[in-house]
Amino acid sequence: GPVSDNGWNAGAYKSLQSIKTELGAEVQNVEAPNAGQREESLRAYASKKFNVVIGHGAEFEELALKIEKEFPNTQFLISSGGKAGTNTTPIIYKLEDGAYLLGMLAAGVSKTGKLGAVGAMKIPPLERIFKAFELGAKAVNPNITLLPAVYTGSWDDPVKAGQQTKAVLDQGADVILQDVDAAAVGVFNAVKERNTAAKPIYALGTNSDQNAVAPEVVLASAPIFYDKTMVNLAKKVKDGNYKPSDTPIGMKDGAIGFVLNPQLAAKVPADLKAKVDTATKDITDGKLDVLKGK
Repeated sequence: GPVSDNGWNAGAYKSLQSIKTELGAEVQNVEAPNAGQREESLRAYASKKFNVVIGHGAEFEELALKIEKEFPNTQFLISSGGKAGTNTTPIIYKLEDGAYLLGMLAAGVSKTGKLGAVGAMKIPPLERIFKAFELGAKAVNPNITLLPAVYTGSWDDPVKAGQQTKAVLDQGADVILQDVDAAAVGVFNAVKERNTAAKPIYALGTNSDQNAVAPEVVLASAPIFYDKTMVNLAKKVKDGNYKPSDTPIGMKDGAIGFVLNPQLAAKVPADLKAKVDTATKDITDGKLDVLKGK
């Protein structure tokens, strides 16, 4: 997808540049929005004898597993994948770690007692995010109402994202979690339109630190630290004897974060921040599995 999306793709592209800088690697990047282009791109890079080929999205996994035996000297790394192959590694981000904390924050600042979620596609990673958001919210306020998540069907259509956001706001939600990548600006703009001093409305950032994209309404973000993950994996491949693994990585591995927007920090009560800080430590220490509740 577009590397200018301030989210999922931008973070991966930044990591690619870090791999170039830190490991002295030759790097290339291409957008591949449809299945035909995805397989063509994976094959093209592997045929050029690239040591590592990153498919940034679960939609690349089936293709990588299909062609990996043709390219035994290439390691395919698949973001949000789920199945390890002979030389295919799923990068399973525990996005739910950050989403749980965002849920706690949202429930604690909500005045209406209603929260909303806007996603691009109804896929397993987003469903886990929205479930963790709900569990985090209910950990703070068991009576909070989570409106049914809505999906736009697009990662890059801000108009659709804005329309869906307004529909959720019309139902009384005053905090919106979004995961729509480049279309996030549509969510933020819709929230800004409805936000007033008397009735504040907030949005939440995902995948990257989106606090600065709309600092007047984005209360916090749960970024993925792609750099650490992808540079480390590429380094292991470079060092030799690399074996694919399907072990998930999350906040305790330094792969997922939680960043409160400093411009809106005063809107967060001290006791709520203390609860979020405690949960953050519990997740980081491995004491809390957010989807299991323990």
